[in-house]
Order: sequence, then C-alpha cells, then structure tokens
Amino acid sequence: MDMLNLLKNRNTQTNLFILIVSLSLLSLFDTKTIISLIIIVLVSVYYIPLSSIGDTTPKIRKDIKKNDISDDMYYNNPIQELLQKISKFKKYNKISYKLGVKYLRKFFKTIHILEHDNIMNANQYFDNAKLYLKTSINHFQSITVSLPERSFIKGLKYGDFEATKKVNELGRLCKKLYNECYYILLNLSIKFNERWSENPTIYTREIDMNTDKTESYDKSIEINWSLY
Repeated sequence: MDMLNLLKNRNTQTNLFILIVSLSLLSLFDTKTIISLIIIVLVSVYYIPLSSIGDTTPKIRKDIKKNDISDDMYYNNPIQELLQKISKFKKYNKISYKLGVKYLRKFFKTIHILEHDNIMNANQYFDNAKLYLKTSINHFQSITVSLPERSFIKGLKYGDFEATKKVNELGRLCKKLYNECYYILLNLSIKFNERWSENPTIYTREIDMNTDKTESYDKSIEINWSLY
C-alpha cells in the first residue's frame, strides 16, 4: 500500500522514467540476482503482515470508547437497534449523549453481575441498575432541547409539517429503550423475589416492580424516581 501511495503521488512521466531506469539496471544482472532482489523486496513488503499471523500474544481491546456505543453494551437485537438509532442524535448534544452512554454502560455491567454472579444480597445492585437506567434515559431525552424544529420548506418538500418531528422521534426511541431495559429488570426481580420469599434475611427485601411500571413514592429519595 505504501508503494502504491508513493506511485500515486508522482506524475506519469516520472513513473515511466523510473520504470525504464529500473528495467535497464535489471538487464545488467543475471537471472539469479534478479530473483534474489525480487524475494528481498517481497519479504520487506510483507514481513509485518506475515509476522502478525504467527503472533499468539493475547490482544488487549483498545477499540471500546467509553463515551460511545460498542459491542460491550450488547444485550439483544432490539436494544442494539434502538441504541444505533439514538446515536444519530449525538451531533445535536454530544455531552448529553456521552453521559447517556456512560450510565447505560454502567447499567449493563450491573445487569451482567445480577445475571451471572451468585449474589446472595442483590438489592443494592438492583437499586443501582434502576438508577443507572433512569439517569441514562434522562440524558438521552435531554438531547431534545437541542434539536432544531422542522422548517416549513422541508415540511413542504416531504409533505410532512410535523414541527417537532425529531423531538418526537427521539422521545419514542427513549421510551422504547426504557421499556426494553425495564423488563430485563422485571424478569430479574421475579427470580430474586422467589429467592427472598424462600429465605428472607435482614439484608434483603422484596423488589417492588410490576408490568405497569409504577413505583411507590418516597419524598426523602425523590431523585430515584426522577424520569422524563
């Protein structure tokens, strides 16, 4: 690739001159010398790619950006599709978007612990997961204040005069994302509540979740119920 880029940066006359001079010089050597030169050039060009094939050293992932969606946040296809659609709104408010991703990553990490680790007292992790989810959705939803309203000309062009089209679209995506993640928590709560009813302790309590997504209200911890 470096050789090709070098040739592209030169004009045709220069490349032709180099080719003629090279062929003239090669005519002075015998066949064995020419073959040896070709082998040396090929080894020089392909040494690094070939050496990387035989390298069995474990690779450390460096492609995960902590402020962007990546495969470490994958849970299922519907959630992945929603996140990809929400990512299109990043340009309107990068700070809110990055914070939304940050807390949603915390949510999925906590979900992974709840699902795969043998936790005896899961209430604290469960409460953290709910808080991370609400905080993330709030940051994503706050992008709406930065969205431009749909112009009359664009509405006329497409025959769609919905002024707050982008706002409504992002709102629907955030609601769907919240519902998908909420039902993950709901399914987990059923498992932990069954365990709690079989063996209640002073360190655990029943997890209050339901399909209506309604929660009991406590003014002393009002921040835990704040959601757009």
